Amino acid sequence: MLGTLVAFMVANPATSHALTATLETAGMAIAMTLLRTPRPEGTAALLVSTYYYGREAGQREHDIKHAGWDAVQAHLGAEFLYGWSLPNLQQWVAPTCAAWAVAGAIWCLRART
Repeated sequence: MLGTLVAFMVANPATSHALTATLETAGMAIAMTLLRTPRPEGTAALLVSTYYYGREAGQREHDIKHAGWDAVQAHLGAEFLYGWSLPNLQQWVAPTCAAWAVAGAIWCLRART
């Protein structure tokens, strides 16, 4: 079972990132709620989506440096999504959307109580 899960996550990185981001956002929001921080769901979603952006931007900067770009072009390309491949974009957009969807669901639940 664990082998199947790992194989699925490796074969579907955008989906596995979205699932992981869902769990991370919910866990962070719960912890922040227990610590009585203001707006925990938004803060959790922001942290999770920033983490995934940084991860994919860092990987993309590394890749485009190895493709022959100079350091400044590679940094700017990673910072502003220039020269990103479709898998890089998917692996950032999917968890970012998942994180904000979880934050929205938490916000709706909190608004009803």
